[in-house]
Amino acid sequence: MSRASTSISLVTTVQNFLTPLAVPFGTPPHGFGSRAIAAIPVGTSVATFGGTALTHATFARYDAERRSRSIQVDTNLIFLGPPKREPGDSINHSCEPNCGMRNATTIIAMRDIAIGEELTFDYAMSDASIYDEFDCNCGTALCRGRVRADDWRLDTLRHRYTGFFSPYIQRRIEAERHRSLLTKRDVEEMLATYDTEPLMALRNALRKCFGMPHATWETLIELMAKQPDEISQLLSLNTDALDQLVGALNETRGAGL
Repeated sequence: MSRASTSISLVTTVQNFLTPLAVPFGTPPHGFGSRAIAAIPVGTSVATFGGTALTHATFARYDAERRSRSIQVDTNLIFLGPPKREPGDSINHSCEPNCGMRNATTIIAMRDIAIGEELTFDYAMSDASIYDEFDCNCGTALCRGRVRADDWRLDTLRHRYTGFFSPYIQRRIEAERHRSLLTKRDVEEMLATYDTEPLMALRNALRKCFGMPHATWETLIELMAKQPDEISQLLSLNTDALDQLVGALNETRGAGL
């Protein structure tokens, strides 16, 4: 009896989607947006970002227009939009949005959206990389003037967007919320072993900071580092990057024993 062969492949491409309750429209001189053509109730999934999953290094090789149609889904993972613009690519940023993140790639209505309203979300809900920093002209009363990679750290946004951050950003928020300073004794233990076992010394120190006694080095660096280059250097155990990290942990230690 013959046995049929099976294979499992890793899906790296996600299809783009825009709700039929909205249509894309041009926003001169070069932009695009999406506008409601019917009432959209709160909680409705309005768009899904499609594209191909890429690391930062590969993502950086593409042109600026295509990179503008993307969304960050993890520390070193970005969904790059398809070669040609699709309807779901046309959701703009606003500092006072009517939509938020349901998951890593799907946008949901945060409130009822009336006919004629543009669908928008705040990029701070999903992105934490400098590739998507820009001067903002959304024109709302809450406009920040510039969208930055670390806007998700703003207390006002954390409160305003509770429940509407992507899983990646929410994970970083929770890690910072529960992070504690090292005690003097913790720092002394770290420095005592750093010269001979730098990875072990820093890993143990970061585990104490985040209250995660079994976390891997990769997980800890994802929570600690701010930018892809910094993450890459720490993961490759770059000496200068490790020295900077141990110095930062030493300088910000708590006053306790």
